[in-house]
Amino acid sequence: MAMSKVLEIEAALRKIPTQEKWEVARWLLAALEEGTGHAAKGQNGGSVSGLPDYAARRRRIFGDKVLPNMVLASRSEERW
Repeated sequence: MAMSKVLEIEAALRKIPTQEKWEVARWLLAALEEGTGHAAKGQNGGSVSGLPDYAARRRRIFGDKVLPNMVLASRSEERW
């Protein structure tokens, strides 16, 4: 989907009432679940699908390496 279409959809969603936004969200989640065949649990117990598993991707790329926290590393090099 082109970025302009995403921006158009976002602009249209901002114009509709909150209740209708939730209906669109429920429809979109159901459509995503049908497309992926599985769903992850959301914070409120509802299902959320199509979310990338960043931890699994990191393990696949780097294996069992422990990656340094680059923010802490850069702070330790700064003078206070």
